[in-house]
Amino acid sequence: MPTSTIRKPIILAPKEGKQFSILGGQFTTKATEEETNQAWIIYEVTDTQENGPPLHTHPWEEAFYILEGELDIQVGTETILASTGFFINIPHNAPHAFKIRSATAKFLVLISPQGAKNFYEKMSQVADSSSLNMEKVQPVLNKYGLRFLA
Repeated sequence: MPTSTIRKPIILAPKEGKQFSILGGQFTTKATEEETNQAWIIYEVTDTQENGPPLHTHPWEEAFYILEGELDIQVGTETILASTGFFINIPHNAPHAFKIRSATAKFLVLISPQGAKNFYEKMSQVADSSSLNMEKVQPVLNKYGLRFLA
């Protein structure tokens, strides 16, 4: 009978985890695919009013759980105002975007990996401010199958 390996639990205090910035949003890594048997990644994101990515698609599942504040979350042609306690799962390749509506917002982003961790790490190197330099960003988008639609 095969033996199973019991992995060490992930226990992080508030503000613990690798931190980086993408498009002005502050990301803190809470768990990676290496720590979750390739199942998922989770980031805690803090961002400010009017910030958020343009309408886009990517090949991984993505879910949002709002901890504080309000976000307009667009999936396809529908937009909802998501506030504290809202959860939304976005299927892979579904067009989506979000924009922070409150002065600040804090939310969890749960991702079913498929290379997403590498994408976020590369984006933090080429898009670490709220201004978007498409010359630097486009090669990263191409490599990981992400498309901006707007």
